[in-house]
This record gives sequence, structure tokens and C-alpha cells, in this order.
Amino acid sequence: MSTELTTPSAPRCARRSHPSSARRGMSQLIAIMALSASLAAGQIPRPGPSSHPDISGYWELRYDSFNVPAASLTTQAAAEQPNQRRRDIEAIRWCINVGVPALLGDRTPLDIRQSATVTAVVAKSPSSVRYIYTDGRHHPDKDDLDATTNGHSIGQWEGDTFVVDTVGFNDRGIRSIPGGGVRTPDSHLIERYRLLEGGQRLSVTFTWEDPNVFQKPHTYEFRYYKVSGINEPRVHNCNPGDAERAKFLLNER
Repeated sequence: MSTELTTPSAPRCARRSHPSSARRGMSQLIAIMALSASLAAGQIPRPGPSSHPDISGYWELRYDSFNVPAASLTTQAAAEQPNQRRRDIEAIRWCINVGVPALLGDRTPLDIRQSATVTAVVAKSPSSVRYIYTDGRHHPDKDDLDATTNGHSIGQWEGDTFVVDTVGFNDRGIRSIPGGGVRTPDSHLIERYRLLEGGQRLSVTFTWEDPNVFQKPHTYEFRYYKVSGINEPRVHNCNPGDAERAKFLLNER
């Protein structure tokens, strides 16, 4: 389920409905249901009570959730900023998997499921499920790495902090980074997850490194609120053949 769809973008003049969005929605729903069933059946071991904190649950961003300073960009990256917004809109228009970091900025609740060997993050936005491996594996060699919009993530616990290391991004999806800059195939992301306020808040600190984009590492924080369980997984139905939606996104009215 971790393989990401890489269907080429259709020409802007296309107006036919594309079945890939329906397949993506169904695949994502099956992934959520399978993961939930495995957890319930005990096939994926949960951390014990004396183990690491469990960040599983539904988490949402609110108006006071963001602490994002301006990034220190290279001259080239700063010059590219005006063009990046349109590229992001094109990615949204054609229902390409949004990827990291946009997946983490979804304003609808994120579904995080933690086990002893992998932590999964599911968003409503068009995206593949993000898997963070905690079974002791390393990143594949660069020549063997299958780059995706989510990248390849491995995690480990440092006390009560879940530290996630991600490389292997591609150049598709929504690439803009909060505070400025873009995700590139050379980007390196470190995230630190900490539970606060008795487990009711989740702090995630992001640090991006990329010598072609940032003059120095770019760090910002999101704080998520824990919300009660939702009735069913909510998957966004994205139709790339919706001409009116395309005109709205591309300001062509």
C-alpha cells in the first residue's frame, strides 16, 4: 500500500473524468480499514503501558496551532517563490498526491496510528498513506530509493520525543514549505513529535535542510489538538476532470 501513484499530469485542456481519484480514494480507505483491523486483532503490537508514549489518535490544527517564522532562502529559491504557487495549484487541480509537508498541514483531522514497527499517518487530502518505519531499518541507498511525495521516513524514540528522519522526496505534489522554500529531491526533513497537556496536544517541530533552498536549517512548529474519534475515515474525492473547479483554482473565470 505504500507505493505511490505516479500517473503523469493530464493536459490542461482535458475535461474527461479521471478514474484514478476513485481508485486512490478506495485504496486509501482499504489501507485505513486494514490497519485498524490489524490493530484491533493484535496483529500489530501496540506499545505497552511502560513503553513510549502513544501518539495514536485524531489530531487537528486550529487557528493558534502555527508558529512559522520566515525561512532564510538562497537567492535562487527566493526568485522561484512566485512561480511555486501556480505549480502547487496545478498539482491540486490534477489531484496529484500532495505529499509532505502539505499532508501535515491538512485542516481536517489527521489519523495517526502507532505500532511497535511502523507509524501510519492518513490525511483527507489526496495522498498516499505516510509510513514511518520504527523497526530499525535505515534509508535505502540513493540509487535504490523510490522517490515519492511523502519521501522515505524512519523513526526512533529519544526519551518522550519521537524523532523522524525523511529523505527521498520527488518533485511532484504540493512542494511549498511553510515559511518559504520548496521541497526538492535533495531535501532532508527532521521532525520531533511530543505529547503535551496530558496527551491532549501534539507538538511537531519540523526542520528542513537543503543547501539549494535554505541558507540555514529552517525550523517551525505545528501544535495539534486531539479530537474524539470520527465515525468513518474521511477521504477527499478529487476529480481532475472537473472543469469548473479547474477554472476556479487557476483564476480563469
